[in-house]
This record gives sequence, C-alpha cells and structure tokens, in this order.
Amino acid sequence: MKKLSFISLIMLVYLLLNGCGLFSPKYINLSEKANNHYYTDELHKKILSNENFTLYVFDKNLYKEIKVNDDEISIIENFTNHLINTDYLDSTEESNLKEPFRIKIVFKDETFLIKVFNSKLVTLSPWDGNYKEDIISMDNLPLGYNLYDFCLHIHSKPIESNS
Repeated sequence: MKKLSFISLIMLVYLLLNGCGLFSPKYINLSEKANNHYYTDELHKKILSNENFTLYVFDKNLYKEIKVNDDEISIIENFTNHLINTDYLDSTEESNLKEPFRIKIVFKDETFLIKVFNSKLVTLSPWDGNYKEDIISMDNLPLGYNLYDFCLHIHSKPIESNS
C-alpha cells in the first residue's frame, strides 16, 4: 500500500510540474522585443497576405463601437505602408493621455488594437501581446492616412439602418 501511494505521489508531482515548462513559457516573456515596430510588421504581413479582417472604431467618450464599411478599411494598409523607421518612438512624454478612440482590427485568428490619442500619436499592439506596444508618431504621414481624422470621420457619419 505504501508503494502504491508513493508511486501515486510521484506521478501527481510529475503531472503538476509538467505544465511549468521553462523552455516554452506561454505567458511569461523573458525576451526583448526585436525592434520598436514589431507589432506593426506583424499587422502589415497579415494585411499583405490578403487575410480578411473586420475593422471597428470604438468611441470611448460615448462607449460606442462602430463597424467600418469594407470600402474604407484600406486606410489600415495605407497607414502601415507609409510608416518609416523615424515614425516609431521608443517612448513618449505624453504617458498621461487618454485615448478618445480605439481601432480594433479583427482577423480570423488574431486581433490588433490601435489606441488613437490625438492627430499625432497612436499605439499598436495585439489584443494579448507579450511586448510593449508600438508607439507611432503620425507627424510625417499624409493627412489622408491620419487615424485620428479617420476616427472622427467614422464617428460623424450617420448611422446606417439595416432595413
């Protein structure tokens, strides 16, 4: 009987510790982000591979999510195409800002979140990212690809009825 309980105890300890793998932790991240535009590169690759996605603008002041029409989702590809290395910031002094808008980009297997702070600053990260979000300056972008202006445009459109 002692031998059976000892074997059971050893198997229980083995099974409990087996989930604590040191070589492939899923949520504990011990590595550094490869560069300051890591998540933007991931988003850009998904868009270039023609993966279907849905775009939503979330107005934090009214707490309202607005689905963007398919003919206007090209702004995300245009936005990522026109970013250059100097547009990515390592940090920002405006850490106490509240974002009035969030843009949610929903793919089949992943969701990205863009926090739009003003006409000059956005951050981009996956919904469940392990690294610090990409901080992006929109100072050098063409006005047509400014995400703050895009959010204002979507926010001010009349609500379409589905009838």
